[in-house]
Amino acid sequence: MTAFELFKQLPSNVTFEMLNPEFWLERIPNPDDVLQTPETIANFNRCVHATLEIPDFRDLPTVLSAESILQQIGMYQQPSRTRYGAAGQELDDAYFAALLNNANPPIAGNVPLLYGLVTERTQLRTFPTSEVATAQPLEFAFDRFQETAVDIGWPVAILTASRDGQWYFCLSPLYWGWLPQAHVAIAPREMVIDYVDTQPFVVTTANRGLVATRNDDGVNPQMGTRLPLIEETATLWRVQVPMRNPDGTLQLVEGTINPSAGQFSIGYQPLTLRNVLNYAFSLLGESYAWGCSRLGIFGRDCSRFVKDSYAPTGVIWPRNGNEQATVGAKQVIFTDDMTETQRKQLLVEQATPGALLELDGHIMMYIGHINGEPYVIHDTARQPWSCVLVSDLSAGAGSENGSLLQQLNVAVIVGVENGKA
Repeated sequence: MTAFELFKQLPSNVTFEMLNPEFWLERIPNPDDVLQTPETIANFNRCVHATLEIPDFRDLPTVLSAESILQQIGMYQQPSRTRYGAAGQELDDAYFAALLNNANPPIAGNVPLLYGLVTERTQLRTFPTSEVATAQPLEFAFDRFQETAVDIGWPVAILTASRDGQWYFCLSPLYWGWLPQAHVAIAPREMVIDYVDTQPFVVTTANRGLVATRNDDGVNPQMGTRLPLIEETATLWRVQVPMRNPDGTLQLVEGTINPSAGQFSIGYQPLTLRNVLNYAFSLLGESYAWGCSRLGIFGRDCSRFVKDSYAPTGVIWPRNGNEQATVGAKQVIFTDDMTETQRKQLLVEQATPGALLELDGHIMMYIGHINGEPYVIHDTARQPWSCVLVSDLSAGAGSENGSLLQQLNVAVIVGVENGKA
């Protein structure tokens, strides 16, 4: 569904005025207050790594044992439930045996790690394959081998390659998985670190920005992606863009940005509710995409939507909704014995706009209430919308699982509790 189609068929209890972030910002006291400093955001990001027990690529040893690498690869195993291929055929044990064999290369002893930068938005996969696997025949909207998407300029530590040499098993920011070799450029560790730590830098504040390059038609970094800034003038910003040489090594080329387009900022933006809500509402109507890809088409899912809405401020939420719910400062914890009235009252009185509201299998951003009725913006697969939309929490009322309100588990915000995110 496009934004235009969303406007033609609004969810119940939603008016056109509610699709404008200013409608909600006018109801928030001091929406321009800075909620966290760059120092406290950096501390939050470090605590996220610690809480999830996923290291930053800089913190990995430069050499790992083959045993530890294969153990990390082994966290992805044949699913216990039946999976189906692109033609609707059942993927049998022989299929998975071949897939797992390709994912377990003949390595031994101590293995030096490689490092690289991603050279285009690409898919991080459960296994070294681009083949589709669905839970139901021909359910292409949900490719169960799709973990997430990584963007141009993102750093990776490469533990090993697949047997066929076409895939790298990598640690990307806060996620392990397989990346196509053709979308990663290898470079010395120090060069990769220098690239991602360079000051000053630009960060994408639009859904996707345009960076023109001499080598091709340009690249489109997504919201929250940063690129090193080489030169700033009133009419042109020059940045470094990673490209892959034919031999797989890294080449940094010059890209140019038109600052008047308003798609980038120099440095991260302050963490304010105005900024976060504006970023979130700029994605209104974007089609839902499980794992950030719908048969290769650009998109986001519920957890990536809230992650990216905060990314231009430098906040790094985890990738998955259940992980997002375990980090940060908890504003509200919902229990099964609470009535709907109690849940609404707690949410309205204790949660602040911008809080993440988590339920099993879904996560949303709280944006405020109207006469005690809470509202959210979220990226939902629910038909007929299947896109980023504004809604109240009544969806699902009367069903076996109950309404969104009845299913809420927790509300969290950016913050650190007891030394943990």
